[in-house]
Amino acid sequence: MTTAFRTLTASFLTAAGIALAAPAATAATTIKIANFFPDAHPVNVALREVFKPAVEEQSKGELRVRIYANGALGGDERLYNSVRGGTLEIAIIGTIMEKEVDYVGIAQQPFLFTNYDHARNVLRGPIGDSLVADFKDKLGLEFLGWGVQGFRVIASSKPIKQFSDFQGLRLRFPGIENMVAIGQALGANVTPLPINEVFGALEQRVVDGVENPYPNLYTAKWYELTKYVLESNHVFSPNLYVANERFWNKLSAEQQAVVRNAVQASTAREWELLISEEAGVKETLQKEGVEITVPSEEFRGQLQQAVQDSYAKLYARTPGAEAIVKQIREAK
Repeated sequence: MTTAFRTLTASFLTAAGIALAAPAATAATTIKIANFFPDAHPVNVALREVFKPAVEEQSKGELRVRIYANGALGGDERLYNSVRGGTLEIAIIGTIMEKEVDYVGIAQQPFLFTNYDHARNVLRGPIGDSLVADFKDKLGLEFLGWGVQGFRVIASSKPIKQFSDFQGLRLRFPGIENMVAIGQALGANVTPLPINEVFGALEQRVVDGVENPYPNLYTAKWYELTKYVLESNHVFSPNLYVANERFWNKLSAEQQAVVRNAVQASTAREWELLISEEAGVKETLQKEGVEITVPSEEFRGQLQQAVQDSYAKLYARTPGAEAIVKQIREAK
C-alpha cells in the first residue's frame, strides 16, 4: 500500500466520522470481597443489600463488587493470606493475625464484653481504633470496619451440664492461639479446623462439637448433628474488614471514601440483623430438637475461673494490654 493511498484512506475515514484511534472507555475496577459465612448469614445479607449497591452507585460505576461467600475462596487463614498477598481486595476475617500485631487479640479475651451494646460501642469507637492501629505498618492492610459474629456457645453431640462434662470432649476451636488455649483450659480435647471443614468433621465424628455464635450454628446447619448447646457466651467474636494496602492506595481519595462509608453502613446493618435475629434462631433451634442449657451461676463461675490464665498471659507478653482491658470493662 502506497503512502498516498494510506493518507487518502485515513482522510476518507476521518471525513466519514469514524474515529481511528479513539481511546477505550476506562474499565471499572472490580473489588472482590470474600468471607467464610453461609449466604444467609447477616454478613452476606448486608453485603448484598447495602455494601454492593452503595459502592457501585456512589462510585458511578467506576467500582464493581463481587461477593464470595460460604468459604468459596477459603477459610480464615486462606482469606488472610490472600488479602495480604494481593490476590483478594477485601477480606472479612476473625482475629487470626493476633500474634503479628499488638492489641487486636484483646477483642476475643474470655468473658470481656457483657452484651452486644457493650461490644458494639467499644469496637466501633476510639478503643476499637486502638486495637487495629498497627495493621497498616505491620500487615500491609487497611482496616475498614468492625462487623459481628456474636457471643460464642458450645454445640455438641453430648450434653454439657457441668464443668466435668468437658473432659474427653473433642471440640473444634478456630486455629487461633488464644482460642485453642481457652478450649484446653476448659478441659476439652481441642481440634483446630477451618470453618468450612466443620460440618464434615461433625458428620464423620472426628469432633463431638463446635463452639461458635448462634447464627453460625444455624446458617451452617451444624445443629443437624449437634443437638445440645451450652450457652456459655465465653468469648465475643467480631468480624474484621480489611483491604490490601496496595489495592487501597490505587483508589482515588473519593473512591476510598465510597468504600469506607459503604463498609460502615454494611457493618451497621450486619450488627442490627444479627442481634435482632438471635432470639429467633434460638427458638428455631429448639423446634429442631436442640436442647439449650444456660449455665447456673456456679457453673458460669467455674468457666470464668478456668480461663483467667488467658489474661495473665496477655499482660505478660503485651505491654499496655491491661490498660486497654480496663478501659473496655469500664466502658460498659
